[in-house]
Amino acid sequence: MLADDFFLIVWDTTGTGKPRLYVPGIALGLAGALLGELVLEERVTVRGVRLQVADRQPLREYVADRVLADIGNSPQHTEVRTWLAYFAQRALPDVTGRLIRAGLLERERPKVLKRKQSRYFSTEFGQAVWPSTRLRLSLVRWQPLTTHDMALAALVDACGMTDSVVEDPANRQDARRYLTTVLAAMPQPLRDLSSHVSAAVGDAVLTYRT
Repeated sequence: MLADDFFLIVWDTTGTGKPRLYVPGIALGLAGALLGELVLEERVTVRGVRLQVADRQPLREYVADRVLADIGNSPQHTEVRTWLAYFAQRALPDVTGRLIRAGLLERERPKVLKRKQSRYFSTEFGQAVWPSTRLRLSLVRWQPLTTHDMALAALVDACGMTDSVVEDPANRQDARRYLTTVLAAMPQPLRDLSSHVSAAVGDAVLTYRT
């Protein structure tokens, strides 16, 4: 699932167990990824600032179906940013819970009062590093990306994490040039969604630094 891949990129589950990005930014990125899962499955559509349900048929996956039901039950709310803010409130526990239930993640709760954030560790090293490795190889080698990975690359970039994926500074300029081409070719609903995530993360950065 898109949100699972995004989490495994922005959280160091194979080392420190800590986030690689400030948690409010991760939450917004995860919220965008949860909406992206529904866009990829043609359950919702994004056009400009608006988000609407296109198909109420469940995906038979608990987290995705809960997101779809929430949107369907509140048709009066159509702005993408509204839904990003709403789902960001629970995106982290929703996605980590899904990975834990799948046996791919373990949670270490804080043992001291000064550490409020739980740490998360992958149980499968190969699966944990594959989303980041897959994106890096595609961007550096200019390989075709699936629509799923286009969305993943767009969300990672919207959260300012592309340089973390492309670790070698010597490769970053060419990778970014290719990423620009990829994003331009991405389906419009995903392009609009990623632009809203980028704006929301930017606003959160300003608040975080204030």
